[in-house]
Amino acid sequence: MEPAEYALISILVPYIVSGIVLLLGYLRVKWSIIAWIGSLSIGLSSIASFLALAYLHGEEYNRVVYRWVPGLHVDFALRVDMLSAIVGLVVAVLSFLIGLYSIEYIGSWGAVRYWFLYTFFVASMLLLVYADNLVPLFIGWEGTGLSSWGLISFYYDEREEAWVGDPGRTRLGIPMWFTPTHSGLRALGFTRVGDMGMIVGMGVIYALLGTTSITELLENSTHLITQLGDITAIWIILFYLGALAKSAQFPFHEWLVTAMTGPTSVSALIHAATMVKAGVFFALRFTPAIALGAVAVKGLGLNVFEAFTWLSLLTAFATATMAIVARELKLILAYSTASQLSYMLAAIFAAAAAGEPALGTLGGLSHLVSHAVFKAALFLAAGAAIHAVHSRFITDMGQLRRLMPLTFASMLLAGLSLSAIPPFSGWWSKDIVVHAINMISANAALIALFTAFLTAAYTARMIYYVFLWPHKPHGHPHEPGKLMLYPYLVLGIASLALGIFWPNIEYYIAEAATIHEFEQIKFIVIGGTVVGFAGFSIIGVYIVNPRVFAFVEKSTVLIAIRDFLYDRWLLNPVIYRIIVLPSYAFSKSLYVFEQLFDRLVHMGTAWIGQIAMRISGVTELAYDDSLHIKLVRVASSWSSFIRSLQSGDIRSYITYLISGVILVVIITYIVVG
Repeated sequence: MEPAEYALISILVPYIVSGIVLLLGYLRVKWSIIAWIGSLSIGLSSIASFLALAYLHGEEYNRVVYRWVPGLHVDFALRVDMLSAIVGLVVAVLSFLIGLYSIEYIGSWGAVRYWFLYTFFVASMLLLVYADNLVPLFIGWEGTGLSSWGLISFYYDEREEAWVGDPGRTRLGIPMWFTPTHSGLRALGFTRVGDMGMIVGMGVIYALLGTTSITELLENSTHLITQLGDITAIWIILFYLGALAKSAQFPFHEWLVTAMTGPTSVSALIHAATMVKAGVFFALRFTPAIALGAVAVKGLGLNVFEAFTWLSLLTAFATATMAIVARELKLILAYSTASQLSYMLAAIFAAAAAGEPALGTLGGLSHLVSHAVFKAALFLAAGAAIHAVHSRFITDMGQLRRLMPLTFASMLLAGLSLSAIPPFSGWWSKDIVVHAINMISANAALIALFTAFLTAAYTARMIYYVFLWPHKPHGHPHEPGKLMLYPYLVLGIASLALGIFWPNIEYYIAEAATIHEFEQIKFIVIGGTVVGFAGFSIIGVYIVNPRVFAFVEKSTVLIAIRDFLYDRWLLNPVIYRIIVLPSYAFSKSLYVFEQLFDRLVHMGTAWIGQIAMRISGVTELAYDDSLHIKLVRVASSWSSFIRSLQSGDIRSYITYLISGVILVVIITYIVVG
């Protein structure tokens, strides 16, 4: 079999099983059977994805094409190259491990709904990754969005334990807590805004190239940029808008941080391995070709990639500052995800703006793989901790190191990788990212390094409060069952193992980036190592003095800064004040106008009908009176007059005759002449 055919299997199996799950649910099959079938189907996808990578055999790419809509030149086509093969394998394997975790974590409540959405989500993500046509890619893209909405809103009973934010907290009059259904709608709404621009961008490609084939787009990017000309920058913004929204770039990061209302397994799935990586994958897939095409045509559009770089750096820095003061365990990790995604995109865009997109692909893909592993471990371990203490707040935890030692070990290993401590995988990939960012500006690289310091600091703070803080935790914490424990233990160890064997792994990533040698900048390597250790060393400060930052409570200015960061730079209330509430008021006004117009139309119609009925009645009475009474009377009178002339007297008749003759003669004389 060809690699692309294995990719097709990896997509079809979970799609088919999602339908089987619904059938089994209708037949009321035991939930555990449904859960195992759903999880194992993704295991089969993992095997197929591995074979797709293994059988690529150094080919540039392998395709499979099925005619679909010939009239529009739209095919169902899949493409396996090193990029899609690596990302597809990461998606499938991590989704399988998270699926195993989910069997125990989810249990029976909503099992059919969960496993239908879960398998459908994974299949859609794999379709997105392997697609070689913009239409199937978009179907997979929207499939992940639809199923993520259902998974984020999974707890439709609005249980408070699943909320994000402090109940009752408001800023600028806007509530700062979010229920599952609210968060699900936010995710759907924010990402759809970006998708509208993406659709327009795809439409422009079809209009100019006459095809939706991704391979043809990659091969004809120079021709495309030439035809776009002066509107290249506008097209790039529209085309990438969906990716920026999906991967939570400022201000779209708001949907991601409140998406923590879903089960923790969903958070791991969406925020580590799959959905949020879709935007990064989109950038990895298209940016090198578009950037090289732009370079060939007088650099058209490269300034947009530079602007994107600064936007990503802003997102990375902003969300890292939010994580520094956050109290919710999953929310800290959500901020971290947005920050790390921004690292990846900044590397891709910076290298593209500098005319060296291959280095951006190397940095972005390296960090995608590294981050997927350690962030999945962190989320799954966080879910175990939250489940153990029955609280989502780190201030309700503490001393879990002794009660949950394997969970602590897993989270520590993954946390060290997130903090970019050598020799963990995050250390390698972060330095490549910063090197790529340095290509547009040394100041940009310094911002990235400072953000790395903040990353290590909030990671250390998180681990301290959860596992080391001398505070009696809620409940009776203990290690979870093996199905929950082993997946994140394996991923935690993998965070270290990937780092140890990174030079070997990097060979395949470099092949995907079509780059085999690059000179790393020493100050970045040394600087990255220093800021990583410096940031993580805050854990020692906490251990020595748990109340080291108590002075913040004594300063009005520091409290204001802390609250500003805690409330996400006030972006959420500003969005609601400027966009959501005015839009709601406008839509409500339109509704009132529609109701008024509807009443006027129907009341006016009724009034006209009543007048018409009255006119009809009066007309009918007049007509009836004229026809049946007045006309009869006239006819009767005329008849009486005629009868009166018939007297029977011969003299009267002779008089009539003579009078008639005389009248005829007079008329004839007048007429003739």
